[in-house]
Amino acid sequence: MRLQVTNSYDDTSSVFALARRILSGAHKAEAQVPDVDIQSGIGRALRQASCVTAAQSLRHKAAHAIGVVEGTLIATDAIDGCLCEAQELISQALATQDTGARALIAGRFTDLVNCIDELANAATFSEINLISGGKDKIELICPIGAQPRHAIGHIVLMAGERGLGLKLPRNNFRDNQSIEQAALQLTRARARLFKAADTFLNQASMLAPYLADAAAAA
Repeated sequence: MRLQVTNSYDDTSSVFALARRILSGAHKAEAQVPDVDIQSGIGRALRQASCVTAAQSLRHKAAHAIGVVEGTLIATDAIDGCLCEAQELISQALATQDTGARALIAGRFTDLVNCIDELANAATFSEINLISGGKDKIELICPIGAQPRHAIGHIVLMAGERGLGLKLPRNNFRDNQSIEQAALQLTRARARLFKAADTFLNQASMLAPYLADAAAAA
């Protein structure tokens, strides 16, 4: 609904000029008008505008954070693809005693480990990487009321010890023990990956209500 007010002050600068004159006492009303608390009215308008601006800002930040998590989850899915292929290689290695075949399998296993590092390092969205060897994280402080601070933390999902705990094949998989150790590492790596993805998803879901709340406030 659009309200139309007919007076001689039809532009914004004139309205604020009139407000300043009234507040300073310089303006004298020519006709008797009801008492109106102009200063309180302006204060209320400014506070309402501030709330809308803060809500819109929070909505933007929440949407940005959720977008980063969505990209990160796509990257974790690609990493899981590498882990699944590596598990298939383990089965192939155990199924043969040919050292040459096992060496080829070990070479492909090494490629997958390196690929995991490349995927983790490339998972940068809006200049934020939540799974590489860095320390990026997202923090949102809600500006309305006494709301808590929300954070999406950093979880290292590189292939090495700080991340998924994978090691390069030992002895080119010549003995079953080295293959079984790799199999155990892969099981643990996938468990850590799933836990990390679940953590990211839960943290992002905590921000979803702010999208609706901010839209309603606007």
